[in-house]
Amino acid sequence: MILASILLAACMPPEGDHDATFFVFGTEVEVRLRGVTEAHAANAFRLLGPEFQRMHREWHPWEPGALTELNAELARGGRHRTTPDLAELIEVGTRLETESMGRFNPAIGALVALWGFHTSAYPITDPPPSDAAVAERLAWQPSMRSLVLDGRTVRARARGVQLDFSGLAKGLAVRRACELLAGVEITDALVNAGGDVAVCGPGARAWRVGLRDPAGGVLTTLEIREPVAVFTSGNDYRFGEFDGERYAHILSPFTGRPVDAVMQATVIHADPLRADAGATALVVAGPDAWRMVADAMGLDRALVVDADGRVEATEGLIGLADSP
Repeated sequence: MILASILLAACMPPEGDHDATFFVFGTEVEVRLRGVTEAHAANAFRLLGPEFQRMHREWHPWEPGALTELNAELARGGRHRTTPDLAELIEVGTRLETESMGRFNPAIGALVALWGFHTSAYPITDPPPSDAAVAERLAWQPSMRSLVLDGRTVRARARGVQLDFSGLAKGLAVRRACELLAGVEITDALVNAGGDVAVCGPGARAWRVGLRDPAGGVLTTLEIREPVAVFTSGNDYRFGEFDGERYAHILSPFTGRPVDAVMQATVIHADPLRADAGATALVVAGPDAWRMVADAMGLDRALVVDADGRVEATEGLIGLADSP
């Protein structure tokens, strides 16, 4: 579960601050606006609601929509003309798979479904898949590099590619929200998508964002004065549990199995999509390789909590933190 919370500097928001909550992407998306009139805020929220719903329907990995239609056609070996947003997610996802050295791979949707993670009901209590079933899907070698994108028309050169943008879609969603707000002349805003935070623009006051410790409490707080995204990926919310054993929802594209050496990773970056994908990639990379992957992806502000609770961070993130 992505874990962050907005920490307010005062008990009551100052005059001119307005909040709205939307229920999409399987979570609550809170939008906070600063220094605008009530009418201005109401108009922005009226525009945001349908846009969030559109993105939710279009990008959902298992509910019927544009992504499931695309996956069905890929499974048949055909070509499919998809939406502009999904074409962008494919383009960005392909690039980030390469930069992450395969740690981030949205093409493993068939493996995600096999483990039962195409659900909103957690924890999962069904038996995990057999070794043979995992090996069969791994043998397909699913990769974003197997896709051919011609404008908005997509085809796959290899069998087994099923797209799941759960590690990228919220990044695009918060970027779209900031773009919409800028279009109605609102730049001092924060979008909190279930703990994944985007600061839409510089304002008169810093935004304070808290990162929750997976062991409980607040790990650290950050002062944000620039338009950046703060994304966290972790294993303590979405998981499966069977016969006394617990397994995380984040899978290694190399083994097809859940990873557990890193409990939580946080990335801060100006590009919300890179922050979103980067957090997942660092969890998959593990405690020994996360710095190498962060360097390869250009992530100079990152924090990792390993399975023993040890915290490591890049120098760039340490400079933002109020406490170690």
